[in-house]
Amino acid sequence: MNIGIIPNLTRDPKLEVTKEVVRLLKSNFKIYIIQDIADKLSQPELGKAEEFIFKNSDFLIVIGGDGTMLDIVQKIFTYDLPIVGINSGRLGFLADIESSELKTLLTRFYDKTQNIETRMMVRATITCPNGTVKQFHALNDVTINRAGSNRIIEFEIRINNYKVDSYTADGIIISTPTGSTGYNLSAGGPIVVPYSRNIIITPICPHTLYSRSIVLTDKDEVSIKTEGTIDIDGQSKIAISNMHNITIDCSQYETQLIKLSEKHFFEVLRNKIIKRSVSLWE
Repeated sequence: MNIGIIPNLTRDPKLEVTKEVVRLLKSNFKIYIIQDIADKLSQPELGKAEEFIFKNSDFLIVIGGDGTMLDIVQKIFTYDLPIVGINSGRLGFLADIESSELKTLLTRFYDKTQNIETRMMVRATITCPNGTVKQFHALNDVTINRAGSNRIIEFEIRINNYKVDSYTADGIIISTPTGSTGYNLSAGGPIVVPYSRNIIITPICPHTLYSRSIVLTDKDEVSIKTEGTIDIDGQSKIAISNMHNITIDCSQYETQLIKLSEKHFFEVLRNKIIKRSVSLWE
């Protein structure tokens, strides 16, 4: 079995976590690492080009935070490549293995007791005024915001070509269940279990007394008319105007997350968010 290891040097600057992962797995698996990282580890024989790693690995181990995971997902979603994240950042819902759990959890690769969760993605299709069509795919969310302007922006929202609402706001978030605990949650949106298949629409600071989040199925299509900047999983930013047609629906691609921990989603939620805030549940 071939394992690709992708560390974020900002999160693992001394490569301590990376070294430990290599040590635990090297004797039983074929390890691939980006060449310059392998050189830093004084193990140049492990080094390969990034594309080679994506094409030839059976799965990836990503070392960093959720942002690192989202960055890698943008690179690999067409490869149908399972990934597992080791958290070296802050909150870790995607990168949910803590460094202290490495030895215990990575041994599950040996006895093949890991589970794979399939997570839906959303597709954003942008039709430009000149007819050019661009498509993007997001595991967490697609966000439209004011592009640095101080003024609010106007939105027209249609679902399956039926007009739902027009309102002014600082922006809007179209989230997957996986992304519901991210920006969507901060904006007052609902928490949705990540293994469900829904599209969640949440306005950002709407200038109205009645606007609420809307939860759709993965069969629905959202159309938006507005201007500002569209942001794909925090990775790609595209300027848009009212002359652009924007539709968001379920992507044909999915992300496969390897789950080594037996912790349930709600246990992780409580440990990572609720216990770090003032809880009203106690």
